[in-house]
Amino acid sequence: MKRSLTAIIYLEPDQVNLRIIEIPTLKVINNIRSGLLNIGNAKVANYSENMPTIVNNIEGFKQIINDYQATSVKFYGDLEDLDPVAARYVADQLEVRTGLQIEWLNNNQLMAQSMSYLLTLLPNFEKLSKHNMYLLSIGLSSTTLAYFHHGSFERAWDIDLGNAKISYLVGRLRKTATNPTEIIQDYISSKLEYLTPELTKKKHTVMMVQNALSLNKLFLPNDQQIAEVSLDEFHDDYQKILSPVKDGLMKNIQIDDQQFELLLPNYLVTARTVRLIQPAGLYVTDISTMDGISHGIGVANPKTRRQINEMIRTATDNISSRYGVDSAHRDFVTRFSLQFFDQLRPIHRLGQHERLLLEIASKIDDIGNFINQRGHYHHSAYIMEAISLIGLSDKDNRIIAEVARYHSAESPDISQAHYRHLDDEIQMPVAKLAAILRLVDALDDSRLQKISSIKLKLVEDGRLIIKATANDDLVLEKWSFSEKSQLFKDVYGIEPVLTERNDH
Repeated sequence: MKRSLTAIIYLEPDQVNLRIIEIPTLKVINNIRSGLLNIGNAKVANYSENMPTIVNNIEGFKQIINDYQATSVKFYGDLEDLDPVAARYVADQLEVRTGLQIEWLNNNQLMAQSMSYLLTLLPNFEKLSKHNMYLLSIGLSSTTLAYFHHGSFERAWDIDLGNAKISYLVGRLRKTATNPTEIIQDYISSKLEYLTPELTKKKHTVMMVQNALSLNKLFLPNDQQIAEVSLDEFHDDYQKILSPVKDGLMKNIQIDDQQFELLLPNYLVTARTVRLIQPAGLYVTDISTMDGISHGIGVANPKTRRQINEMIRTATDNISSRYGVDSAHRDFVTRFSLQFFDQLRPIHRLGQHERLLLEIASKIDDIGNFINQRGHYHHSAYIMEAISLIGLSDKDNRIIAEVARYHSAESPDISQAHYRHLDDEIQMPVAKLAAILRLVDALDDSRLQKISSIKLKLVEDGRLIIKATANDDLVLEKWSFSEKSQLFKDVYGIEPVLTERNDH
């Protein structure tokens, strides 16, 4: 197979990265990082003010890319705490000045890529996660704690703790408080303690820390991706870092004062999490977000995509269970929604990714019943707007929330104010998926799963004949179907017709 080179540029709030990768071996040919960018205080993604420096770095990267004769260039950016409008402004400025189009990735997408890399390539991962393993990934504005059980991803929590925010708070408290360290420790604990009921504390639990440069410098040999950290040694260093006299530790990790202030939160967050989880073993890894990107989406790795899709499904099942969704109805709707999607491909013309979004929406469309059965679809929507699923973009999460909103009573049409104000690019996917989901949901209106199988047939007179094999009378389902089928007709221009066949 002919080999080629792909260049991946990754923009983070504190630096710009370039990686040259050989395809299809995925061998890293070169890896270059810029100097540190200035991060903000309230919002760490300070891209606009750093724009001249970012552009200069990218122009230098473009020359290196030309020297290597890379045939493909892919440009990704960390959304961090950027709002949608600011993200569009920054993307436009970057395209004008560099000629490159950036693809923004949120924290859930970045974490999923990193976790897929761990699952696939980290030495001893299968052994470490055989029982219970927690992965603590410390970012600039937030931190993620993920849980693996028997080698598989189980769930993740997004925590409002980050290096930059904590460092900024430390700096302020040192000017105003007599004992800032205790205040910071209490602050971190307040962000973590709510997880206590959900965490597994067993003798076979291990914890791995990612994106903690200070710990890597102390405990990780240069030629390794993972290393075990003695809990006693970690505790000793933690006491040193809390001490006003820090020269000894500074010498060990060879960083300057400015970097030390940014890296101090690594110890604080890790120590508090260790206290909460009480692991039997502690590990550090230098596997980075860039590793995940370059191994996954940067080269469109099918295995990575499958792994991430399974993470998404697991996270969806967790939400469904947490909100007490009727599992039999959920499975019925999911099964037949996907059948409709697959057999109606010629008329909806959506892809496999949209199929996954429909699968998720089918599983969570009724979570709003947890709050109130009346208007439950509204409740389902705003719950999903507040819960970002691991591995999905902000656009994907919005589509799922809107499909849940329109799966029952309200219709996504121009007269509906909320739908009218949705972005143009998601209006049609929402309408097409909601039309399918609403139709299938009507087929189990009794919540008794009377239908065992369905056959679909598109006929030339513009009708979709739905032949349902049932073990009971479908009077309620037929009535609900007649009430809810109009959306399908409006969206696809095809009239669905339900016919019943007894399976006895």
